[in-house]
Amino acid sequence: MAKKVNRIRRAFSLVLFLLLVATAGTMTVVSLLAPRAAPGTTFAGMSLDGMTRQEVLRAFERWWEADRQRIITLESHLLSKNPPPQALETLGVEPDFEAMLDQIPFVSALGSWIASHPSATNVHPRYKPAEPKAEGLAQFVSEHALPKQPARVFYRDGRIVRQYEATSFEFNVNLLAERAVAMANKGGERMELPVRATDPRVPRESVDSIAEVMASFTTRFNAGQVSRSSNIRLAADRLNGIVLMPGDVLSYNETVGRRTTSRGFKPAGVYANGRHGVDYGGGICQVSTTLFNAALLANLKVVSRQNHSMPVPYVPVGRDATVDYGSIDLKIQNPFDHPIAICSEVKGGKVTFWVLGRKAPELSVSLVVDGHSSWGPTVRYIDDPSLEPGTTVVVEPGSTGRRCVTWRLVMRHGKVVAREKIAESVYRAWPRIVRRGPRAPTPVANPADGAEHATTPPLTPDPSPDGRGEQAHLTHLGNKVGVTLPHDATLHLH
Repeated sequence: MAKKVNRIRRAFSLVLFLLLVATAGTMTVVSLLAPRAAPGTTFAGMSLDGMTRQEVLRAFERWWEADRQRIITLESHLLSKNPPPQALETLGVEPDFEAMLDQIPFVSALGSWIASHPSATNVHPRYKPAEPKAEGLAQFVSEHALPKQPARVFYRDGRIVRQYEATSFEFNVNLLAERAVAMANKGGERMELPVRATDPRVPRESVDSIAEVMASFTTRFNAGQVSRSSNIRLAADRLNGIVLMPGDVLSYNETVGRRTTSRGFKPAGVYANGRHGVDYGGGICQVSTTLFNAALLANLKVVSRQNHSMPVPYVPVGRDATVDYGSIDLKIQNPFDHPIAICSEVKGGKVTFWVLGRKAPELSVSLVVDGHSSWGPTVRYIDDPSLEPGTTVVVEPGSTGRRCVTWRLVMRHGKVVAREKIAESVYRAWPRIVRRGPRAPTPVANPADGAEHATTPPLTPDPSPDGRGEQAHLTHLGNKVGVTLPHDATLHLH
């Protein structure tokens, strides 16, 4: 019985041994028959001949360990300086091993015995997008983006000078990896950072279309009046170069801003309800008046305009335009289907405005003021005990009241094709204000010569223009007299 059991055991052991030998042989055959890289296959300077897919994949992984730190140069013309170079992996790039394996011709051992070897193959690196580490780049873009600037067109020494709009900038993080992958797949080592300017309000081609002088107008001022001259220059500079697209409206007050010391304006002569005074921004109405006339001659639309309380010396009546921040504004509109620009220059006691755009050579514009009427001022006396008896001092010369109508004539080849009423201007008659001393003493008659007793009639204040007979309140400041204005007085910064 025991012998029989031993025979069974030996038989089982033999069968098991034969199974192990057969398995090992099968594995060896399979290994010998597994596809391998064809002879002549190379990648990044190394040979992949005879390597299996797993062996090639491990070779790719070793290559990526070094390539991931490859430095890429970044550029952008929208930044004040270029960003620091970045590692390839930081830009959101990772290897596409499957695309690289697909380039390799794998052949089995049996196939290599039967078929001819393919030609030599050089495997190229392939990449795909990953999540970029762009926090530092985003911060860099926000700190070094070029400053925003509006489109401007200037007229200097007879030449048109253009400044194109610089808008805000957007850093497209989502596009960063895509752009980096495209660069890497081409074997590049520098790329343009995906920074995009937002759409401009005034496109470049619109700026380029402003090519001619449509009209201009000049007024003169006393350059020796330093504060007034400074205000004129400051206001004109803030209007210089502004581009108006079709339908745009220019507000003088919004553009020039509030007339304060913090904004650079100085005290200078103004009109205040028919009287001469001093306030911050004196002189800027000459700027608005000059702009108004240039706009009329360029056939722009006048949306809002008001004349001064009195005629001004630098333009004819009916051709002036006063402004007062918060209450009286000059507004002009571009009525054309093309952009225009407002340009200014202050030089040698002259302020000039140009309107640039596209001129219609067959058209011309002229201005006519008619319908004139006038009326004289009254005289208001103010008793001033500080003066010598019987003497008078003119405080305000007063002004004659005027009324007129301003027309714009548009002519084509010299023939009137349009007549437009621009405005009816009314300048109030402001009283002549005179200070006078106390009445002279009554002379005493000499009884010896029989002269009659002389008397002086009492002085009575003249009625004010509103008919209420009020006298202006005087404040004595040394040799000067300040006139206290009504609370609703309007200042015209002439």
